[in-house]
Order: sequence, then structure tokens, then C-alpha cells
Amino acid sequence: MAKAKIKIIFRRFIALYFNPLVEFVYRIKFKFISFGKPPIIILTPGKVGSSSIYKTLKSEFKNPVFHIHRLSAGGVEHSIMQHLNSDRKSRPLHLIVAKLLREKLKAYDGDLYIITSIREPISRAVSAFFQNTDFYKNEIEKAGLNIDQDKAKKLLSEKLDASITDKLENWFEEEIKRNFNIDVFEEPFNTSNNYLIKRKDDISYLLLKMEALDETFPIAIKDFLDLPSTLKLKNTNIGSEKHYSKAYRNIKKDISINTKDLEKIIKSKFFKKFYPNSTELVKQKWGDT
Repeated sequence: MAKAKIKIIFRRFIALYFNPLVEFVYRIKFKFISFGKPPIIILTPGKVGSSSIYKTLKSEFKNPVFHIHRLSAGGVEHSIMQHLNSDRKSRPLHLIVAKLLREKLKAYDGDLYIITSIREPISRAVSAFFQNTDFYKNEIEKAGLNIDQDKAKKLLSEKLDASITDKLENWFEEEIKRNFNIDVFEEPFNTSNNYLIKRKDDISYLLLKMEALDETFPIAIKDFLDLPSTLKLKNTNIGSEKHYSKAYRNIKKDISINTKDLEKIIKSKFFKKFYPNSTELVKQKWGDT
């Protein structure tokens, strides 16, 4: 855990004081990236198992592989401003990569592979809150990166409302529909196999559910990339191994959502499309009882 905290402190230092240098280095790096093989872009909301997908594909393929959370011009710029105006005061690397990748794609007209993963929205929102503690570090962090659990729980409770699915639906509108003309809410989704493949012109699109990644990834990626055999997922970025893991465990089992917001989440377009069989489980897990 001490090693993890040192890495976080170092990452924050680099991000805060060397952000322009990091972008310069990556801008040079992008000049040498070749799209001789079709790019594979893992484009997802945060905390949905996308790091594992990225690490697996990066280690197995010669195609250029990218891992980002935004690609649209508006989405990238809005996210940059959110980070700069937060306690973090710096841009994360994935937004630097997204900006450079968007520029490079303007001159590319070949095939693209796009992969998105999703997660039960309340669990995703809780996990994302802790992944981004530097957003609120002045409010919830104590010395040594320790989390003030009372303050963190209070702040998280304020953020867990019906807007979490609104934001996910907006994300799909901005990042998938507008960029690639694919409307996932209009596509048939089989909740028994837990993935969707859509091919449209030069775009191949794969959507996966995080809850079933270990089971479905080998089959789905074989079909998606037309592989001769299945490919096992390599799990990375595990929340239980993070510096905030103790606070995350304690607060996750004690947090709840008021009935009104929970009902709106369950009735949302996102939840009804991808998690219609999880209603009772979500009510039991997150309901205000």
C-alpha cells in the first residue's frame, strides 16, 4: 500500500508541474505512430474494466491500441476544464491522448475498431468517485493520502442521484452516436450473452458488460477481431489494491440511494436496456432501507 501511495504522489506531481512537457512528449510520440494496421480504440466511461481490456489487447496485437474516456471535441474540452477546475488542477494523460488521437484520426480513412464496456451504473459511480479522489482531495483527504471516511461518505451521498444514468446516456450520445453514427439504444442487446457487435461501413463496434467480462471477453473478442482462437482477459487496475481500498470497502457497504432517485435510475433508458434483470438486486444493494 505504501508503494501505491508513492506512485500516486509522484503521478500527481508530474501531472501538476510537467503537464505541458508530457503533452509535448506524446505529441512527438504520435508523429511516429503508424496506422498501417487498423487502430483499436477502447473508448469507455471510467471504472468499467477498460484497463484490463487495454492491457490485454496492447500485449497481444501489433495494431495501435488506445485507451480513452472521451473522443469528441466537446467531450474532451469539457473534461479538461472539469479537471483544471477541480482540486486536481491538471489534465490526466487519457485526455492528452484523446486530443492527439482525435487530430490524427482526421487524416485517416481506414477501418476502426471501437470497444466500449459498461457497468451497473451505481457501482460504477461509487468506484469512479474513489478512482478520482484527487478531484476532491482538499475536502476528503488527510495526511498520507488517507481518506476521511465521514467526509467522503457525505460527499458521495450527495453525488449519487438519478443524474448518474443521465450522464451515461449523454456520454453515449456524444461519444458513440455523434462520432460513429451508432445508437446503442436502438441496437438489439441480448442480456444472456452480454455483448453487442455492430459493423457499419469502416467502423466495427463492440460493447461489453463488465460484470461478465471474464466469461464473455474471450468469445466476443474472437468474433469481433476474427481471431483463430479465444483470448483470455488479463485483469488489471483492481480497486482492492488501491490506496483508497479500505475506505472504498467500508463506504460501499454502508452507502445507499433514496428511493425516488433509485426508481429513476431503474426506469432510465440505460438501465432498462442493459440491466433489466438486475432491478431487485440493485434495490437490495443500494436501496435506502
